Amino acid sequence: MTQTTTDTIATAPHFLSLAERDRRHAAMQARMEADGLDVLILPASANRWEQSMADSRYVTGIGGFGTETLTIVPRGQAPTAYLFNRSGWWKSHANRWIDDVRDGRNNWTKNIIERLGEIGFTRGRIGLSGLAGGNRTPDGTAPYYTVESLKARYPQAEIVDASAVIQDLRSIKSPEEVLTLERSAAITDEMVAAMVAAARPGVTERAVYAAIVHAMLLGGADLPSLLIFASGPGLEIGHGQFVPTDRVLQEGDLLVNELEARIAGYGAQTVAPVWLGRPDARYAEVAQAAEAVFATVLPHLRPGETMRSVMDVYYAAIEHEGKGTMAGSFPLMHARGLGDEVPAVIDAADLEKNGGATLVENMVFVLKPRVRDAGGKISAQVGDTVVVTPSGGRRLGRRPFGLSVVS
Repeated sequence: MTQTTTDTIATAPHFLSLAERDRRHAAMQARMEADGLDVLILPASANRWEQSMADSRYVTGIGGFGTETLTIVPRGQAPTAYLFNRSGWWKSHANRWIDDVRDGRNNWTKNIIERLGEIGFTRGRIGLSGLAGGNRTPDGTAPYYTVESLKARYPQAEIVDASAVIQDLRSIKSPEEVLTLERSAAITDEMVAAMVAAARPGVTERAVYAAIVHAMLLGGADLPSLLIFASGPGLEIGHGQFVPTDRVLQEGDLLVNELEARIAGYGAQTVAPVWLGRPDARYAEVAQAAEAVFATVLPHLRPGETMRSVMDVYYAAIEHEGKGTMAGSFPLMHARGLGDEVPAVIDAADLEKNGGATLVENMVFVLKPRVRDAGGKISAQVGDTVVVTPSGGRRLGRRPFGLSVVS
């Protein structure tokens, strides 16, 4: 499509409103005071598709497309952000969240020491996010060099893990955050449509993957983004991969996937299997059971339920649908948002540890039940992003749900 001079042209990154910023900063400062933190440091960790930098983006609004962001927040003062470079572009927008954005050149430890020197810090309590592990980052994300350098530089300071400070705030979304995730979900709908349109015998995986990414970017979403995708004979392939190949699609193939789109960093995910040609009858039966399980679990995503009670509904639904011929597997659902959100039950150990976590209104999850044929290796998974409401879960995507068939 040709852009005309009367079209609206997006010339700024996706910032949420200043009212949303003010809400977050007030809550952050209150939490810092409650935890006795004099300084909060949110490291620039861009791993896991920038999920590990969610705290910085939550506070500054800065991120996406590999923008590394270190954030330093003194108690009672506005945040300072250090980027690798090109900080001027982020400061040039009228809807920016913070004014103090600097080029740090990845000298993160020097940047921290510089800012602490400006506020006259010599002793007190430094909270460092990522000092302890998260769901998908069990070793933490805070650099060893930074921790040891701060200990040496400030021997009278106490350095403590502050991973929960922002993570807890992120876990319950505001109405504006839910709306942003709904926009992201709309883009995943377009990504699925592009995948179904491109998937034909004779086309390569890489070509279909390109169509998915093309739809994602045209829709206004960020890179990087979690995209899992693979193809193979329908009864032989179970899980997708992170790397698309030059494999040529064939009649009878199954395309398995987990597709994510991120507006302002907010990632909505969907799971949309595609079969080329006439689906195997047993696979279609298992896929229909997965759809029915999704529909059964969804009303139970309401305040007061626990991760364990939802898992109980999941297993009971599989038993009902399969009448003893089907089984389920982890994960059923995990929280979505800017990063490695909580609560999450990824495996049986998580269920033992976090099964008592209670659902709260406006928590957002990807609900993605996987149902297996108990007598073989056939499995089917469907899923979409959902929000917890008093009347049960509400699906954020609007595409036709379940298995797509390309005839």
